[in-house]
Amino acid sequence: MVKAQKAAQVGTSKKTAKLNLSSPGCGRGFIYKQRKCSMQRPTFGSAWIRFSEVNISVSQVSALIGGKVKSNIEKGVFQNACPIRMSYVLNYTGISIPANSGYAAVSGKDKKWYIYRVNDMIRFLEERFGQPDITERVPTPAKFTGKKGIMVILGNGWNNARGHVTLWNGDICSDSCHFMGDPENGSFVPEVASLWILK
Repeated sequence: MVKAQKAAQVGTSKKTAKLNLSSPGCGRGFIYKQRKCSMQRPTFGSAWIRFSEVNISVSQVSALIGGKVKSNIEKGVFQNACPIRMSYVLNYTGISIPANSGYAAVSGKDKKWYIYRVNDMIRFLEERFGQPDITERVPTPAKFTGKKGIMVILGNGWNNARGHVTLWNGDICSDSCHFMGDPENGSFVPEVASLWILK
């Protein structure tokens, strides 16, 4: 779960993103939202390894990444870090988050950029990889068994949070999944889950 309070930061965006199930995907020569889609995706193995480096507490993520990420976490602006963790995975598997791109993002001490809102991570994934390969309503683990990739689960019930982004290895998530019935959901009710498959 991510809880990010609104703040005026370098690289932030006022736009909100929704999973657009009708817009064109990549690989067919389309220009989507003025960016050319790319079918290049990280390997699942490399993504899983990189995620393990940030599968740590928010304060430890702060210390690892530093920069504006650290200062916003220390101020309590970023209270959780799932899009930041996924940004780290992407940045260090060859899929860089671009600077000054309109995404809600801030820089780390490594001069790389880190998206801190789930909405903007969805928009980045759609613009870079096209539409998700699998989208399921009322999401349960069984609907994604045997598939691997970047998982986004959206729903309602969290305060200042729309959903969660993580990795799915076909059986478990790299951290919490927040599928239907997950004991860690609390007040969150998952409505739809989407997967961008990684090989």
